Amino acid sequence: MAMPGRGGILTCHIENIDTLYASYLSFVNNGALFVPSNQAQQLGNEVFIAVTLPNSSERLPMNGKVVWISSKTQGGRPAGFAVQIGTDVAGQRIKNEVERLLAGKVEGVQSTYTM
Repeated sequence: MAMPGRGGILTCHIENIDTLYASYLSFVNNGALFVPSNQAQQLGNEVFIAVTLPNSSERLPMNGKVVWISSKTQGGRPAGFAVQIGTDVAGQRIKNEVERLLAGKVEGVQSTYTM
């Protein structure tokens, strides 16, 4: 799902709605996306991610801050980190598209990668 790219850029390809649901942290201010990865991160790190959402081949640029870390796989949840979606135009585009894709599911009871 996430791989380091050139210059420290990460890519995150979210293949389907179930994975998007498991990856989205609606409880974080402006939302956040979980990025499965073995790359070490620290809370507060600023990162740049190229995100591909379900049913799209477009890579959307996202700057954000690391707000959640799962350093190892446990309980069926992958290792990785969550990045808070920025409040800039690019971030708002991603947030709006994620919430459109998850309409009616955001407050669901399915387990996610973080909770």
